[in-house]
Amino acid sequence: MKNLSVVFRVLLLIVFLAESAAAQSGNATVSGTVTDSTSALIPGVTVKATNTQTGVVASTVSNEAGTYNFPSLQPGAYKVSAELPGFQTQSFTNVQLGTSQQVRLNFTLQVAGVAQSLEVNVPVDTLLTTSSSSVGTVLN
Repeated sequence: MKNLSVVFRVLLLIVFLAESAAAQSGNATVSGTVTDSTSALIPGVTVKATNTQTGVVASTVSNEAGTYNFPSLQPGAYKVSAELPGFQTQSFTNVQLGTSQQVRLNFTLQVAGVAQSLEVNVPVDTLLTTSSSSVGTVLN
């Protein structure tokens, strides 16, 4: 009777461990590198993976080697985008992730267009002269 109890406990432990291992292996992995147009690696880029069906957003930042990694994303359709100030945002849309799938998406960011501004300086005395309400003649 005692041996049967030990065997039952061992079988129960094996079933529990097998179920927990199967539950962990269902998620997908997305990783890659971020470079500029000269193929230089870019650190500090914010990379977002948005599940288009649920709206859940996962975010990470590229490391000093320009690589990023999402180690555990639920299967489904995703939009993966990379953005950094001074660069144009790049996106991969309709990325289909399956169970335990490993996907590599490499980004090449382009420098954003140059913004121009125009500053107009007007001397203060010019503004006062044109808006003065003084009269130039003396009234009797």
